[in-house]
Amino acid sequence: MAAAVNDIAQVLADHGEPLDLAHRLVGHCAELLSASAVALLVEDQHRELQLLAATPGEVAVVELLQLRTGRGPCLDAYRTGSVVSVPTAAELAARWPAFARRAAAHGIVAVHAVPVHSAGRTVGALNLFRDHEGPCSRVESDVAHAMASFGAVGITQLEHVAEGVRVQAQLQEALDSRVVLEQAKGALAQRYRVHPDDAFQRLRTRARAERRRLRDVAQEVVDELARPA
Repeated sequence: MAAAVNDIAQVLADHGEPLDLAHRLVGHCAELLSASAVALLVEDQHRELQLLAATPGEVAVVELLQLRTGRGPCLDAYRTGSVVSVPTAAELAARWPAFARRAAAHGIVAVHAVPVHSAGRTVGALNLFRDHEGPCSRVESDVAHAMASFGAVGITQLEHVAEGVRVQAQLQEALDSRVVLEQAKGALAQRYRVHPDDAFQRLRTRARAERRRLRDVAQEVVDELARPA
């Protein structure tokens, strides 16, 4: 558990990608817990559940079946915000027949699904698939909860970092654009002996007429006026 936490923490420290963190998370869960396969479902930007990561094998097929049909233990954990633990194949078949048939075809006879919470609401589910019947132990359940919580915090943090990077990039672009715009205004004002405000109005009018970015038009004007007559 300590090694898993350290590994995931390193991804956060390096400002890695949420996808990398998710794949490491399911891998560590498979090693730590008595699960033959592990998968992580999370909401997309439209709040629709999607498969983010799964251990190697065919468990992704089982998860995609749940998403397509809208039925299964993992979806119930997401919808209710509560753990859904189904320790036997008979119970799986009684509650979700289609899911149970597909799961059995891949050797899955028990499922333990843990909701993933973030900012006070359920945003996904961490799903443990087992090839043997029997309930998860209290320790395993606690570890699964801890990993789900850690994954939620980690993914949210990386998304915020990524958003911060985008904002910074947009800010830098705006700063760079301002330099080019001032150059274009000065060049037009000098060439045509007009006030810089009038020069700016010419740039803006041209950009709107041509449906182009103001920065691109300004750069083009600077380049044009810099050429020898």
